[in-house]
Amino acid sequence: MECLRCGNRDPRYFYKGHKGYYCRKCIRYSRVLLEEEPETFSYEVSDEAGEYRFDYPLTPVQLEASNKCLKDLQKNDILLHAVCGAGKTEISIASISDYLSRGLKVAYAIPRKEVVIELEKRFRKIFHKADVISVYGGHHERLSGDLIICTTHQLYRYYHSFDLLVLDEVDAFPLKGDQTLMNICLNSCKGRILFSTATIDEWLLMVLKKRQYQKVEVYTRPSGNPLSIPEILFVNQYLGFIGLYMIMKRMANQCLIFVPSKKLCHIMYRIFSRLFSCTYVYADLEERNRNILLFRNGERKFCFTTTVLERGITIKGISVIIYDYGNIFDQSNLIQMLGRVNRGIGDNEGKTFLFTDRYSRKLSQTMKYLKEANSYL
Repeated sequence: MECLRCGNRDPRYFYKGHKGYYCRKCIRYSRVLLEEEPETFSYEVSDEAGEYRFDYPLTPVQLEASNKCLKDLQKNDILLHAVCGAGKTEISIASISDYLSRGLKVAYAIPRKEVVIELEKRFRKIFHKADVISVYGGHHERLSGDLIICTTHQLYRYYHSFDLLVLDEVDAFPLKGDQTLMNICLNSCKGRILFSTATIDEWLLMVLKKRQYQKVEVYTRPSGNPLSIPEILFVNQYLGFIGLYMIMKRMANQCLIFVPSKKLCHIMYRIFSRLFSCTYVYADLEERNRNILLFRNGERKFCFTTTVLERGITIKGISVIIYDYGNIFDQSNLIQMLGRVNRGIGDNEGKTFLFTDRYSRKLSQTMKYLKEANSYL
Protein backbone atom coordinates (compact mmCIF):
# COMPACT_ATOMS: atom_id res chain seq x y z
CA MET A 1 0.00 0.00 0.00
CA GLU A 2 1.05 3.59 -0.61
CA CYS A 3 -0.47 6.91 0.42
CA LEU A 4 -0.66 9.00 -2.75
CA ARG A 5 -0.62 12.25 -0.78
CA CYS A 6 2.45 11.78 1.45
CA GLY A 7 4.11 8.76 -0.14
CA ASN A 8 4.05 6.60 3.01
CA ARG A 9 4.55 2.85 2.44
CA ASP A 10 5.18 1.81 6.05
CA PRO A 11 2.37 -0.62 7.02
CA ARG A 12 2.63 0.48 10.67
CA TYR A 13 1.06 3.83 9.71
CA PHE A 14 -1.98 2.39 7.92
CA TYR A 15 -5.22 2.06 9.87
CA LYS A 16 -8.34 0.25 8.71
CA GLY A 17 -11.58 2.05 9.52
CA HIS A 18 -15.10 1.03 8.62
CA LYS A 19 -14.75 2.75 5.21
CA GLY A 20 -11.29 1.48 4.34
CA TYR A 21 -7.61 2.18 5.01
CA TYR A 22 -6.27 5.56 6.17
CA CYS A 23 -2.72 6.88 6.40
CA ARG A 24 -1.83 8.01 9.92
CA LYS A 25 1.33 9.78 8.79
CA CYS A 26 -0.60 12.62 7.16
CA ILE A 27 -3.96 12.30 8.94
CA ARG A 28 -3.25 15.55 10.85
CA TYR A 29 -3.90 17.41 7.58
CA SER A 30 -7.13 15.56 6.73
CA ARG A 31 -8.31 11.97 6.48
CA VAL A 32 -7.94 10.39 3.02
CA LEU A 33 -8.98 6.89 2.02
CA LEU A 34 -6.11 4.98 0.39
CA GLU A 35 -8.54 3.33 -2.01
CA GLU A 36 -9.48 6.75 -3.40
CA GLU A 37 -7.13 9.05 -5.30
CA PRO A 38 -7.12 12.52 -3.64
CA GLU A 39 -9.29 15.02 -5.47
CA THR A 40 -7.39 17.40 -7.78
CA PHE A 41 -8.13 21.05 -7.12
CA SER A 42 -9.15 22.79 -10.36
CA TYR A 43 -9.48 26.50 -11.17
CA GLU A 44 -9.17 28.87 -14.12
CA VAL A 45 -6.41 31.47 -14.65
CA SER A 46 -7.46 34.84 -16.09
CA ASP A 47 -6.02 36.00 -19.44
CA GLU A 48 -4.03 38.99 -18.06
CA ALA A 49 -2.72 37.29 -14.93
CA GLY A 50 0.85 37.02 -16.24
CA GLU A 51 1.34 40.76 -16.82
CA TYR A 52 3.77 42.20 -14.26
CA ARG A 53 5.80 45.29 -13.40
CA PHE A 54 8.69 46.12 -11.10
CA ASP A 55 9.23 49.36 -9.21
CA TYR A 56 12.93 48.91 -9.97
CA PRO A 57 14.79 46.92 -12.67
CA LEU A 58 16.60 43.67 -12.01
CA THR A 59 20.37 43.85 -11.71
CA PRO A 60 22.40 42.12 -14.47
CA VAL A 61 23.11 39.21 -12.10
CA GLN A 62 19.43 38.83 -11.20
CA LEU A 63 18.40 39.08 -14.84
CA GLU A 64 20.86 36.38 -15.87
CA ALA A 65 19.58 34.07 -13.12
CA SER A 66 15.96 34.87 -13.99
CA ASN A 67 16.50 34.01 -17.67
CA LYS A 68 18.29 30.79 -16.79
CA CYS A 69 15.42 29.69 -14.53
CA LEU A 70 12.90 30.51 -17.25
CA LYS A 71 14.83 28.53 -19.86
CA ASP A 72 15.72 25.49 -17.73
CA LEU A 73 12.20 25.07 -16.35
CA GLN A 74 11.15 23.90 -19.80
CA LYS A 75 12.90 20.57 -19.18
CA ASN A 76 13.90 20.40 -15.50
CA ASP A 77 13.17 21.45 -11.96
CA ILE A 78 15.35 24.28 -10.62
CA LEU A 79 17.42 24.62 -7.47
CA LEU A 80 17.86 28.37 -6.95
CA HIS A 81 20.68 28.78 -4.46
CA ALA A 82 21.04 32.47 -3.56
CA VAL A 83 22.50 34.36 -0.62
CA CYS A 84 20.19 36.23 1.76
CA GLY A 85 19.06 39.48 0.16
CA ALA A 86 19.91 38.39 -3.40
CA GLY A 87 16.28 38.75 -4.48
CA LYS A 88 15.13 35.13 -4.92
CA THR A 89 11.52 36.26 -5.19
CA GLU A 90 12.29 38.76 -7.96
CA ILE A 91 14.34 36.15 -9.83
CA SER A 92 11.33 33.81 -9.91
CA ILE A 93 8.87 36.42 -11.27
CA ALA A 94 9.56 35.89 -15.01
CA SER A 95 8.99 32.13 -14.63
CA ILE A 96 5.75 32.68 -12.73
CA SER A 97 4.61 35.17 -15.40
CA ASP A 98 5.38 32.72 -18.20
CA TYR A 99 3.21 30.01 -16.67
CA LEU A 100 0.32 32.38 -15.82
CA SER A 101 0.41 33.86 -19.35
CA ARG A 102 -0.18 30.38 -20.74
CA GLY A 103 -3.18 29.84 -18.46
CA LEU A 104 -1.25 27.42 -16.25
CA LYS A 105 -1.61 27.13 -12.49
CA VAL A 106 1.07 28.49 -10.12
CA ALA A 107 1.61 28.41 -6.36
CA TYR A 108 4.30 30.07 -4.26
CA ALA A 109 4.74 28.18 -0.98
CA ILE A 110 6.85 29.10 2.04
CA PRO A 111 6.90 27.69 5.59
CA ARG A 112 6.14 30.85 7.60
CA LYS A 113 2.72 32.54 7.80
CA GLU A 114 4.26 36.00 8.38
CA VAL A 115 6.21 35.71 5.13
CA VAL A 116 3.07 34.62 3.22
CA ILE A 117 1.29 37.78 4.39
CA GLU A 118 4.22 39.96 3.25
CA LEU A 119 4.53 38.17 -0.09
CA GLU A 120 0.84 38.58 -0.87
CA LYS A 121 1.27 42.36 -0.62
CA ARG A 122 4.35 42.29 -2.86
CA PHE A 123 2.79 40.01 -5.48
CA ARG A 124 -0.37 42.13 -5.66
CA LYS A 125 1.81 45.09 -6.67
CA ILE A 126 3.93 43.09 -9.13
CA PHE A 127 1.08 41.12 -10.77
CA HIS A 128 -1.29 44.08 -10.76
CA LYS A 129 -3.91 42.46 -13.02
CA ALA A 130 -3.93 39.06 -11.34
CA ASP A 131 -6.14 37.72 -8.59
CA VAL A 132 -3.50 37.02 -5.93
CA ILE A 133 -4.71 35.16 -2.85
CA SER A 134 -3.04 33.89 0.32
CA VAL A 135 -3.84 30.66 2.14
CA TYR A 136 -2.55 29.88 5.63
CA GLY A 137 -3.79 28.57 8.97
CA GLY A 138 -6.96 30.42 9.96
CA HIS A 139 -7.16 32.11 6.55
CA HIS A 140 -8.46 29.67 3.95
CA GLU A 141 -11.92 30.94 3.05
CA ARG A 142 -10.76 31.32 -0.57
CA LEU A 143 -8.68 28.56 -2.10
CA SER A 144 -8.57 29.54 -5.80
CA GLY A 145 -7.11 32.53 -7.61
CA ASP A 146 -4.69 33.29 -10.43
CA LEU A 147 -1.67 33.10 -8.15
CA ILE A 148 -1.82 31.25 -4.82
CA ILE A 149 0.60 32.24 -2.03
CA CYS A 150 0.44 29.74 0.82
CA THR A 151 2.25 28.08 3.68
CA THR A 152 3.71 24.70 2.85
CA HIS A 153 1.23 23.03 5.24
CA GLN A 154 -1.71 24.21 3.13
CA LEU A 155 -0.50 22.33 0.04
CA TYR A 156 -2.33 19.24 1.30
CA ARG A 157 -5.44 20.89 -0.20
CA TYR A 158 -3.98 20.89 -3.73
CA TYR A 159 -3.10 17.36 -4.84
CA HIS A 160 -1.59 17.40 -8.40
CA SER A 161 -2.99 20.90 -8.94
CA PHE A 162 -0.09 23.11 -10.03
CA ASP A 163 1.93 23.34 -13.22
CA LEU A 164 4.60 25.38 -11.41
CA LEU A 165 5.35 25.33 -7.69
CA VAL A 166 7.88 27.77 -6.24
CA LEU A 167 8.95 26.11 -3.01
CA ASP A 168 10.79 28.82 -1.10
CA GLU A 169 12.91 28.52 2.06
CA VAL A 170 13.21 24.74 1.77
CA ASP A 171 15.89 24.93 4.47
CA ALA A 172 13.43 26.30 7.06
CA PHE A 173 11.40 24.72 9.85
CA PRO A 174 8.91 23.04 9.68
CA LEU A 175 9.62 21.82 6.14
CA LYS A 176 13.26 20.99 6.76
CA GLY A 177 13.68 17.33 7.69
CA ASP A 178 9.95 16.55 7.50
CA GLN A 179 9.69 13.99 4.70
CA THR A 180 5.92 13.66 5.08
CA LEU A 181 5.38 17.39 4.58
CA MET A 182 7.92 17.49 1.75
CA ASN A 183 6.09 14.67 -0.06
CA ILE A 184 2.79 16.53 0.31
CA CYS A 185 4.46 19.59 -1.25
CA LEU A 186 5.92 17.57 -4.12
CA ASN A 187 2.60 15.83 -4.78
CA SER A 188 0.73 19.14 -4.99
CA CYS A 189 2.55 19.82 -8.26
CA LYS A 190 2.01 17.97 -11.55
CA GLY A 191 4.64 20.02 -13.41
CA ARG A 192 7.91 21.78 -12.51
CA ILE A 193 9.20 22.85 -9.10
CA LEU A 194 11.54 25.76 -8.40
CA PHE A 195 13.28 25.02 -5.10
CA SER A 196 14.63 28.21 -3.54
CA THR A 197 17.09 28.38 -0.64
CA ALA A 198 20.07 30.20 0.86
CA THR A 199 21.63 27.02 2.28
CA ILE A 200 21.91 23.49 0.91
CA ASP A 201 22.20 20.52 3.27
CA GLU A 202 22.35 16.74 2.91
CA TRP A 203 18.60 16.35 3.48
CA LEU A 204 17.73 18.68 0.60
CA LEU A 205 20.21 16.92 -1.68
CA MET A 206 18.54 13.61 -0.77
CA VAL A 207 15.16 15.07 -1.80
CA LEU A 208 16.58 16.37 -5.08
CA LYS A 209 18.41 13.13 -5.84
CA LYS A 210 15.17 11.58 -7.14
CA ARG A 211 14.41 14.57 -9.40
CA GLN A 212 16.00 15.96 -12.54
CA TYR A 213 17.10 19.52 -11.81
CA GLN A 214 19.41 22.35 -12.84
CA LYS A 215 21.22 24.51 -10.30
CA VAL A 216 21.17 28.32 -10.51
CA GLU A 217 23.48 30.17 -8.11
CA VAL A 218 23.48 33.85 -7.09
CA TYR A 219 26.13 35.16 -4.69
CA THR A 220 25.63 38.90 -5.21
CA ARG A 221 23.08 41.14 -3.56
CA PRO A 222 21.56 44.03 -5.55
CA SER A 223 23.04 46.38 -2.95
CA GLY A 224 26.54 45.05 -3.61
CA ASN A 225 26.98 44.67 0.15
CA PRO A 226 28.77 41.55 1.40
CA LEU A 227 27.14 39.22 3.91
CA SER A 228 27.82 40.47 7.41
CA ILE A 229 30.56 38.61 9.33
CA PRO A 230 29.59 38.70 13.03
CA GLU A 231 31.81 39.78 15.90
CA ILE A 232 31.88 36.65 18.07
CA LEU A 233 32.00 37.11 21.86
CA PHE A 234 33.08 33.98 23.73
CA VAL A 235 31.85 34.54 27.29
CA ASN A 236 29.72 32.62 29.78
CA GLN A 237 26.01 33.37 29.95
CA TYR A 238 26.30 35.65 32.99
CA LEU A 239 28.92 37.83 31.32
CA GLY A 240 26.81 37.58 28.14
CA PHE A 241 24.02 39.51 29.86
CA ILE A 242 26.49 42.24 30.81
CA GLY A 243 28.01 42.28 27.32
CA LEU A 244 24.56 42.51 25.76
CA TYR A 245 23.72 45.48 27.97
CA MET A 246 26.95 47.26 26.97
CA ILE A 247 26.29 46.76 23.24
CA MET A 248 22.66 47.87 23.53
CA LYS A 249 23.76 50.96 25.45
CA ARG A 250 25.99 52.17 22.63
CA MET A 251 23.81 50.92 19.73
CA ALA A 252 22.71 53.82 17.51
CA ASN A 253 20.28 51.99 15.19
CA GLN A 254 17.43 49.51 15.58
CA CYS A 255 18.39 45.96 16.43
CA LEU A 256 16.91 42.45 16.29
CA ILE A 257 18.10 40.27 19.18
CA PHE A 258 17.66 36.54 18.50
CA VAL A 259 17.32 34.16 21.45
CA PRO A 260 16.79 30.35 21.40
CA SER A 261 13.49 30.07 23.33
CA LYS A 262 10.29 31.98 23.97
CA LYS A 263 10.88 31.69 27.75
CA LEU A 264 14.23 33.45 27.46
CA CYS A 265 12.70 35.92 25.00
CA HIS A 266 10.12 36.95 27.59
CA ILE A 267 12.63 37.07 30.46
CA MET A 268 15.08 39.27 28.54
CA TYR A 269 12.30 41.58 27.44
CA ARG A 270 11.16 42.05 31.04
CA ILE A 271 14.72 42.83 32.16
CA PHE A 272 15.85 45.12 29.35
CA SER A 273 12.55 46.93 28.73
CA ARG A 274 13.19 48.76 32.01
CA LEU A 275 16.34 50.22 30.49
CA PHE A 276 15.67 50.49 26.75
CA SER A 277 12.84 50.89 24.22
CA CYS A 278 12.02 47.22 23.57
CA THR A 279 9.42 44.80 22.28
CA TYR A 280 9.41 41.02 21.82
CA VAL A 281 8.06 38.39 19.43
CA TYR A 282 7.64 34.62 19.37
CA ALA A 283 5.41 32.28 17.37
CA ASP A 284 2.33 31.93 19.60
CA LEU A 285 2.43 35.37 21.23
CA GLU A 286 -1.01 36.97 20.98
CA GLU A 287 0.47 40.45 20.46
CA ARG A 288 2.94 39.21 17.85
CA ASN A 289 1.61 41.21 14.87
CA ARG A 290 1.21 44.35 16.97
CA ASN A 291 4.77 44.07 18.31
CA ILE A 292 6.23 43.47 14.85
CA LEU A 293 4.44 46.58 13.61
CA LEU A 294 5.82 48.63 16.53
CA PHE A 295 9.34 47.61 15.53
CA ARG A 296 8.76 48.10 11.79
CA ASN A 297 7.43 51.62 12.41
CA GLY A 298 10.49 52.53 14.47
CA GLU A 299 8.49 52.91 17.69
CA ARG A 300 10.76 50.41 19.47
CA LYS A 301 14.53 50.32 19.17
CA PHE A 302 15.13 46.69 20.16
CA CYS A 303 13.14 43.54 19.41
CA PHE A 304 13.84 40.28 21.24
CA THR A 305 12.74 37.41 19.03
CA THR A 306 12.97 33.68 18.45
CA THR A 307 13.59 32.29 14.96
CA VAL A 308 10.12 33.52 13.93
CA LEU A 309 11.73 36.70 12.50
CA GLU A 310 14.81 35.12 10.93
CA ARG A 311 13.16 35.23 7.49
CA GLY A 312 10.92 37.48 5.46
CA ILE A 313 11.61 40.73 7.28
CA THR A 314 13.58 43.57 5.70
CA ILE A 315 14.09 46.75 7.71
CA LYS A 316 16.63 49.29 6.56
CA GLY A 317 19.47 50.14 8.91
CA ILE A 318 19.01 47.40 11.49
CA SER A 319 21.71 45.48 13.35
CA VAL A 320 21.50 41.90 14.66
CA ILE A 321 22.60 40.31 17.91
CA ILE A 322 22.46 36.50 18.27
CA TYR A 323 22.36 35.11 21.80
CA ASP A 324 23.20 31.43 21.22
CA TYR A 325 24.03 29.72 24.49
CA GLY A 326 23.62 25.96 24.20
CA ASN A 327 24.33 26.15 20.46
CA ILE A 328 20.63 25.78 19.65
CA PHE A 329 20.72 27.56 16.28
CA ASP A 330 21.90 25.59 13.25
CA GLN A 331 23.77 26.88 10.19
CA SER A 332 20.58 27.79 8.34
CA ASN A 333 19.26 29.77 11.34
CA LEU A 334 22.52 31.68 11.75
CA ILE A 335 22.84 32.56 8.06
CA GLN A 336 19.25 33.81 7.88
CA MET A 337 19.59 35.89 11.05
CA LEU A 338 22.79 37.52 9.85
CA GLY A 339 21.19 38.00 6.44
CA ARG A 340 18.74 40.57 7.89
CA VAL A 341 21.56 43.14 7.90
CA ASN A 342 22.63 45.51 5.09
CA ARG A 343 20.17 44.13 2.53
CA GLY A 344 19.23 47.31 0.67
CA ILE A 345 21.10 49.75 -1.56
CA GLY A 346 22.83 52.34 0.61
CA ASP A 347 22.14 50.22 3.68
CA ASN A 348 25.57 49.43 5.12
CA GLU A 349 25.48 50.68 8.72
CA GLY A 350 24.23 47.48 10.36
CA LYS A 351 26.45 45.48 12.71
CA THR A 352 26.25 41.84 13.80
CA PHE A 353 27.28 40.25 17.10
CA LEU A 354 27.10 36.66 18.32
CA PHE A 355 27.28 35.60 21.97
CA THR A 356 28.27 32.00 22.70
CA ASP A 357 30.40 29.99 25.11
CA ARG A 358 32.13 27.75 22.58
CA TYR A 359 33.12 27.51 18.92
CA SER A 360 30.81 24.79 17.58
CA ARG A 361 30.90 22.92 14.27
CA LYS A 362 27.73 24.75 13.20
CA LEU A 363 29.36 28.11 13.86
CA SER A 364 32.48 27.03 11.97
CA GLN A 365 30.38 25.99 8.96
CA THR A 366 28.51 29.29 9.06
CA MET A 367 31.69 31.38 9.06
CA LYS A 368 33.07 29.30 6.18
CA TYR A 369 29.87 29.81 4.16
CA LEU A 370 29.85 33.59 4.75
CA LYS A 371 33.48 33.99 3.70
CA GLU A 372 33.09 31.79 0.61
CA ALA A 373 29.97 33.68 -0.49
CA ASN A 374 31.72 37.03 -0.03
CA SER A 375 34.69 35.82 -2.07
CA TYR A 376 32.52 36.05 -5.23
CA LEU A 377 32.18 39.83 -4.84
